[in-house]
Amino acid sequence: MVVDDSSVFLHTLCSWLDADPNVGHVTTAMNGLEALAMVDDSCPDLVLLDIQMPGMSGLQAVAKLLRRYPLLPVVMMTAHDIPGLREECKHRGAHAFVAKRQLLQELPDILAKVHLSL
Repeated sequence: MVVDDSSVFLHTLCSWLDADPNVGHVTTAMNGLEALAMVDDSCPDLVLLDIQMPGMSGLQAVAKLLRRYPLLPVVMMTAHDIPGLREECKHRGAHAFVAKRQLLQELPDILAKVHLSL
């Protein structure tokens, strides 16, 4: 599942994920509230979750997702890699953190690690 409020970013990332033969069906949500509403039906193996979104931020959503599904890997994404943000994401239970500008370079390793742990 990819959660981001930018439809352009969602389309770009989903196109990249769809090209990977190891990635199955990708669902999308535009904010944390949508993700929480969809996670029961979609049963994702991984959630790529933007931090800054309207309605419910990624920081709010990660805690709620992990209360319901404590073993669900959640990777936090952000365009704003500010000091302390990585630690806050880890504190809230995120599996990994990646700056969007490095996402396509780091995502293959993240997906491999998550796949190995499933």
